[in-house]
Amino acid sequence: MSDRKQVVIAGAGPVGMVAALKLAQTGLDVTIYEMGDDLSVDSKASTFHIPTLELCDELGLIDDMLEQGLMVPLFQQRDRKGGVIAQLDLSLLKDETKYPYRLQLEQSKFTRLVRNHLDKLPNAHLFYGAGVATAEDHTDYAVAILNDGTRVECDWLIGCDGANSMVRQSFGFEFPGETFAERFLVMSTTFEFRDVMTDLAEVAYITDPDEWMVLLKTPDHWRCLMAVSPDEDDDVAVTDERIQERLNSVLADLGHEHVDFPMVGKSLYRVNQRVAKNFAINRILLAGDSAHMNNPLGGFGMNSGIHDAWSAGDVIEAVELRGADAHKAAQIHGVVRSEVCHSYVQANTKKNFKDMQEKDEAARQARNAMLRALQDDVEAQKEYLRGTSMLTSAHEAIARVRNELAALSS
Repeated sequence: MSDRKQVVIAGAGPVGMVAALKLAQTGLDVTIYEMGDDLSVDSKASTFHIPTLELCDELGLIDDMLEQGLMVPLFQQRDRKGGVIAQLDLSLLKDETKYPYRLQLEQSKFTRLVRNHLDKLPNAHLFYGAGVATAEDHTDYAVAILNDGTRVECDWLIGCDGANSMVRQSFGFEFPGETFAERFLVMSTTFEFRDVMTDLAEVAYITDPDEWMVLLKTPDHWRCLMAVSPDEDDDVAVTDERIQERLNSVLADLGHEHVDFPMVGKSLYRVNQRVAKNFAINRILLAGDSAHMNNPLGGFGMNSGIHDAWSAGDVIEAVELRGADAHKAAQIHGVVRSEVCHSYVQANTKKNFKDMQEKDEAARQARNAMLRALQDDVEAQKEYLRGTSMLTSAHEAIARVRNELAALSS
């Protein structure tokens, strides 16, 4: 067995990389094991919400992020055939945060800029082609067993290794929930939708009882998210012909002629709503998709995972730097992050999915009336924005973890 490492992180996605940088900047020794040969090029997540930007500011990442990303203060709720229902303005929160906007930045770009900061820290170590295959809990320490059989003893292990997390599975943690019958298709195109939809904001949620969609502008292209019916085969759904047909049907609803969409990427994937029964066991913590999964409507997945990573870092710092009880500190992470996942992330993403495809006309009209009313009520719109941007839930959860940890250390 190798010499004991201080903190081991399984997975070098956005969640694992943030956890690593936060801990390494405090002087703790951090080792990341990543299954892939390099950082992933997957850009499935691209939205950074206000509280996540605030945390990235604390890490010294924000200037790089703003340089590479696209600031989006406005987002829309639209009806596919009826146009704009409401346009919401995050700049109304400018007195509450330095970052009153969303930042659109693909996660593959984000992890690379985080790596640039980690590379400057001698106590941060990143190994590729070395996934964590299983893990062991020894109460006062943990063991990560790599794919090649190497046993790595560590004071702390953070599982940031995604939906199929081997860290989570090592302990038989249940991962209850559901897998949607629909699959989600993400398409990227350089076609300028605003040439057709001249009033289109850079983020738009477009509801429809038959075929909803989300349009998000990134620095390089537009990303289009649509559901694929359970009756449609995967091989058919991703053909160029079918993608062109679906995107042109959106333009046809607006009376626009057929166009040839230049495609730069496509990805079809299963969607889950799941939450692990446990987020912590002694010195092993879970964060991100290892602990919970949700549909992408609202952009909560990566953001909530980064918030998990932040609180995991707070727990380890409280124990290693201030002498808090390790078992009690870990349980604070487990309880608080599980509660906010259930009460906010899961509840709101499920509601968003229902709203996007609502078939009951009365329910659709009631929601539309609520959204329109926000245009004339600044305070109500601010409260709505605090919720959709995760501002309230993130601030409260992070503060609760820190307050409870402070009580342990006092």
